[in-house]
Amino acid sequence: MKKNMIVMSITAAMVLSTGANAGLIKTDADVSNIEVTPNKQFGFGGWSFDNINVEMINVETGDPSGGTFDTTTGEYTGLVNGGSFKSEVISTEDNVTVLGDLNGKDYPVGEPAGVKVINNDTECKHGKPQNCILTTSYLSEYSTESGESGYLDTTAAAGPQPVICSSPFQTHKRFKISMLPESVVNIDDTVGGYGKPIDLVFNLVDGDTSVQRYQVFQKINNYTDKRLAGYKMEVLDENGSVNAALTMSLGFGEGDEGADIWDIDDLANMSHGLWGVADENFPDGGFFDVDARAHYPVAITSPNAIEYNGPMQGSGKTGDYQNLFGNWLPSIWEPTGIFWDHDDDPDNDPLLMAFYGDPDGDGINDWHKGVLDNWATPTDQDILQWATDPKYFPGAIEDVLNLGINYIINVGDNSQIGSTFTLRVTPYVAANDQTPPTYMDDNITIPEPPMISDGTVAVSPAPSFLIGSTLILSVKDADQNSDAAVADTVEVEVTTDTGDKETVTLTETDVDSEVFTGSISSELTSSAPVAGDGKVNVIKDAVVTVTYQDNDGARTATTKATVLDTDDGTDTDGESAGSGGGCTYNPNSNSFDMTFLMMIALGSLYAFRRRFIK
Repeated sequence: MKKNMIVMSITAAMVLSTGANAGLIKTDADVSNIEVTPNKQFGFGGWSFDNINVEMINVETGDPSGGTFDTTTGEYTGLVNGGSFKSEVISTEDNVTVLGDLNGKDYPVGEPAGVKVINNDTECKHGKPQNCILTTSYLSEYSTESGESGYLDTTAAAGPQPVICSSPFQTHKRFKISMLPESVVNIDDTVGGYGKPIDLVFNLVDGDTSVQRYQVFQKINNYTDKRLAGYKMEVLDENGSVNAALTMSLGFGEGDEGADIWDIDDLANMSHGLWGVADENFPDGGFFDVDARAHYPVAITSPNAIEYNGPMQGSGKTGDYQNLFGNWLPSIWEPTGIFWDHDDDPDNDPLLMAFYGDPDGDGINDWHKGVLDNWATPTDQDILQWATDPKYFPGAIEDVLNLGINYIINVGDNSQIGSTFTLRVTPYVAANDQTPPTYMDDNITIPEPPMISDGTVAVSPAPSFLIGSTLILSVKDADQNSDAAVADTVEVEVTTDTGDKETVTLTETDVDSEVFTGSISSELTSSAPVAGDGKVNVIKDAVVTVTYQDNDGARTATTKATVLDTDDGTDTDGESAGSGGGCTYNPNSNSFDMTFLMMIALGSLYAFRRRFIK
């Protein structure tokens, strides 16, 4: 999303608050005039902590950080850079066993305890509820009206700006429940079936008899150590019973003029950036499948329950979830990918460029590009580019675990429901299907990359770059590693089809690495380029060529200059399914630069890069 292009008119358009017109679920959030109290959760009061243990943790280690969270007031201490939190969901049956974890965004993007309630957000459109249950995240500068950061550490006059129901597309709205091994510990793998219920309890406003609808922005993630075949969501009253005043719906016929709010494949699906047809937000479709969403065809099985109805659906072609991975993968079997942080935007996902597996079914696990590239193995230039540009990194493809779900809770007369209600999620273990994917046979965390051939030259970003960015140039040539105790150098020539010509010296990345890197900045020009001025002068669509004279002749790599679009066509009315995080795919588009969210990088970049280039 582009800076200043997506506007949230919070104070001007939202006139109802919880103080003036209390919603059925309690909350201290006043969306008519948002003011965030330092070190206190915004939207506090609706989520009951009777079965929740909130722990402040260190991001790097996961260990307790010494901070505190007051479950009676929502106040917290010790949340600084490098800090985060974990909210453990304890079984309501034995009051001891931890069945699920809720991990929110790290400081300064998010705050404990990870779930908030918003009432009366009048900016919601298309018939979506004006109330919602969502995560405790804040807006980046790319999504605020002022264009200034809305994170917790902002210095902007407006102060921190929390995400609400109508916040722009992909602004970290979804809270994520990680279903843990204890939730399925007693399930017979040969039979399968439902595990233990993971309960979130919510406090209701005393005496409120109005009927309110709540959209739930949620993901459920498979950390059970078992393959799952689906799930069930339920709402139950204070006594744990089905109640006519408390129901669920899927948005069918609930939109403007009786339209459906969501399509069937939007109700329970994997990341659109990995599986999905092209649209304005994902113009090239998904990395694994561009023909269809990977989704469970859920249905209302009783007025208070939503369940899966059959295996995960897709296009039915090689590339859909079931063909690639089988039933819903657990975290212990998540695949490894190569990601590209393409735009330096901390609110955008990196692009998935390749993954390790056997998508073509030849029985051999290897590195492969996406379905649009027909599962091609990476070229020497690709590998060299990934190994030498720090914006590329290896990591777990976490979104193969994360199911984005859309649904609505309809809350009626509180006197019939009680002082609380329970939102329950229960995992369903797949029967006779607990075999690991074949790529797990390698028994390694980060698979070995292929070797790079001598004489390879690469330029990054490629196949296109934003004018004004720095180009990373690299060469692999063992012949030029003349002194194993010294970082040697080579030269490359950088030319453009508009007449510029520059010579750049590349230096060996290590004294004996055989790989040489350097950089040169790019600059928009409105006149003839000046050769030899130390930068690449380009106009839009200019082609930049890097040439290296190897012993066997000239080797080249090219990239094309691009500029940011001024209109990304993004709908600012909330999120579609699968949004709120995850990897995306768009390696050949010239207009992807501000489209996606950034996920937290996983894996050991240094070790991986060393193994590429040694």
